[in-house]
Amino acid sequence: MDNLSQEFFEKKQILMDCVDLEVAASLIYKEFMLMFPDEGDFWARLALEEEDHARLYLAADILKVTGVFSGIHFPPAVLIKKTLEFTGQIQELIRSRPINLKEALDIALKLEKTLAESIVFEFPDSSSPIIANLRKIITDTEAHADRIEKFKIEKGFAFLD
Repeated sequence: MDNLSQEFFEKKQILMDCVDLEVAASLIYKEFMLMFPDEGDFWARLALEEEDHARLYLAADILKVTGVFSGIHFPPAVLIKKTLEFTGQIQELIRSRPINLKEALDIALKLEKTLAESIVFEFPDSSSPIIANLRKIITDTEAHADRIEKFKIEKGFAFLD
């Protein structure tokens, strides 16, 4: 049962922490959806996509069964934990005081950029649909940052930075 090594459990924990990251991001966007009902569709779409990412990470847990974990270079656990702490700080900020739409967009942009810097996986060449799903999470996260930046421009905040 060399499949149950310390490294195996560390990788599994990183995946589960990535699930927690996506759920935390979704919850933040749901809070913004409630705070800014006029922009609710924008926030709801982001929240749903983050929930989809969490499901994709959960599905990726099957990689341990197929033995593909060994071919993936996972991001450092400490980086994922720090990003998870950052989501907690954002949630605390949201609870502590009112924020305006510009602040919410700035927070969302910082969150997406931080997520993109954190979830740096390196994958083997593979046609595995599970690895394709993990790649999709990374691509979607980068697209979220672009979408938020465009929304900031649409709302007239781009030149206030």
